This record gives sequence, C-alpha cells and structure tokens, in this order.
Amino acid sequence: MDPYEDPLARMGGALVCALLAQIANVMAAALLASTLPGDYRVRSLAFLGGVMWTLAGTILLVVQTSRAGARSQGAGVRAGRVALWFVSAWVWPILVHWRKRA
Repeated sequence: MDPYEDPLARMGGALVCALLAQIANVMAAALLASTLPGDYRVRSLAFLGGVMWTLAGTILLVVQTSRAGARSQGAGVRAGRVALWFVSAWVWPILVHWRKRA
C-alpha cells in the first residue's frame, strides 16, 4: 500500500495529539481514583474504568478523524489540540450523540 493512501500515515499530528492526551488521561484517571473514599479495590476499579472509558473514546475519535480526511491533515501538534483530544476522550458519548443528530 502506498504510504499516501494509508489514512493513519496522513494523520500524523492527530495521532501524536491523541497519544499525548491519552497519557494525560491515564494520569487524570489516577488522580480522580485516588480521591475516592474506600479501599484499594474501589480505587483500582475506578482507575481501570477511567482508563477504559478514555481509551474507548480516543479510539472512537481516531476512527472518526481518519474518516474526516483532509480536514485533519497538517494541523500539527499544539497544546490546544492536545487539550481538545483530552476533553473529547472524556465526553465522547456526547460527541457521538451530537454527531448522530447532525
């Protein structure tokens, strides 16, 4: 396959932003889980749930972004884009519902 035909090769900046945001999401899930009352099991399940939630959101958003095509190309890696990926990974059900209505 030609590298220019590969949708993931065209998404370089978006993938880097998604990866950086997911790293921040793991840290945020750990921070949120550590504030919960209860024993280790409660906190570890909350952490696991947070990581799985954001991972599912990130994967879904990467798939949606790869379908978007040329719009996502060339935007580069910026703090604002990483922050957008970070927030979007937490609120992805709202984004999916909003996209279905549009």
